[in-house]
Amino acid sequence: MTEGDRDNSGELSSFLHLTGWRPLVLALIAGLAGAFGLFNALGTPAEFQARFTMNAQRIADDDFTPQQLDIFVEEIASTARLPQIVRAVDARTGFEIEVDYDIAVNQSGSTLSNVDANVVAGDPDDARTIAIETLIEAMTVTMEETLNAHVASANQIDDSITEIETNIRGLTADAGGINPSIAYDRSVQSVFDRIDRNNNPPIISESLPDGSVRQFEEPEPEPPLENLRAEVSRLEPLDREYRNEIAALDALNLRLADRNNDVRDARAALSLIETEREDPLIIDEVETEETSRIAGLLTGLLIFAIPAALLTILAFVIWDALRKKPELPEAVEFDPAGALEADSQPALPEGQRGATLTVVDEDDEVLAPPPLDNDILGDDEVVVEAEDDVTGDDDDDNPTSKKRSKDGRWGRDASSKAG
Repeated sequence: MTEGDRDNSGELSSFLHLTGWRPLVLALIAGLAGAFGLFNALGTPAEFQARFTMNAQRIADDDFTPQQLDIFVEEIASTARLPQIVRAVDARTGFEIEVDYDIAVNQSGSTLSNVDANVVAGDPDDARTIAIETLIEAMTVTMEETLNAHVASANQIDDSITEIETNIRGLTADAGGINPSIAYDRSVQSVFDRIDRNNNPPIISESLPDGSVRQFEEPEPEPPLENLRAEVSRLEPLDREYRNEIAALDALNLRLADRNNDVRDARAALSLIETEREDPLIIDEVETEETSRIAGLLTGLLIFAIPAALLTILAFVIWDALRKKPELPEAVEFDPAGALEADSQPALPEGQRGATLTVVDEDDEVLAPPPLDNDILGDDEVVVEAEDDVTGDDDDDNPTSKKRSKDGRWGRDASSKAG
């Protein structure tokens, strides 16, 4: 830990009023509260989780595209989370959500055609029952809504077909009781025949009384060409409208056939769902196991330890706020520019003061002591070397005979000063 870390930790401890013995009290109270919460968590009964998956492709239309199947599966998962579905399941099973069990229904992340249901309950059989009933109820409601939509669409298409058929009957009556297209084609052909006849009129031969033969053109029959062309103009819009109505009628008949197939498939899916409890074909059980208790133990530990620690810190803060603070001593003025008083200290230890000064040369021969300059060394600042045993010649046997210091007070040895 660096000096900055120690300073920060000290500031944090002071801020939380955790100084001295208080951290021990805090740890003791929080530990006891956590132990109590852990003991309570250990006493809770075990829970079981049931995981089921439903394959929606088994009840969906065969001609569904991947996008339509995705929407259909998401609709089932959303329906399973509706409050009316939950109430229906609770009424059928006798359980109550968030009291006896918890459930989560979502579209599977691995495949778009599956719906996953996870149920947590106190008994594995109860978890299985709730999961199956929830999925069955969600599928039933979804398929009933789908069936109703198909039936409504089929009825709407049938109404449109009836309206078109009524229009066709009216057009037929306006065309003279025959198919307007046939009437129009005949009228056009009559005009062409009349024009061809007028361009090449038939010749009639007539025998006169005198025995001669007179030839002349046969007169134009009724109705005249102008009337035939007028009839063509009248039948043309009827023919066009009739053809449009027939095309729309054919398209509606195809749509109605498809919708009737959808209605038949939806009813078959509902029949399959009704037998799912006895003969499961849509819902598969993945696994049913006991849930892990680690999360519950940690929750029981922290839910008591943390509030106890916070209340303890709050108690320390309130105690320090209510306690009378001691009076601080008056501050002593300090003059930073003031002069320091000279306080001479002896240059030698107390035991060596007054000892005889001995000076030796490089060959360890004793020399006469040099004169001391009191102006340089001062009264008590004398550099000496204690006289122990200078008579010996063996340096190894008596290490104290060597010079105590090669450097003197002013950075040079005693022999150089003696010289």
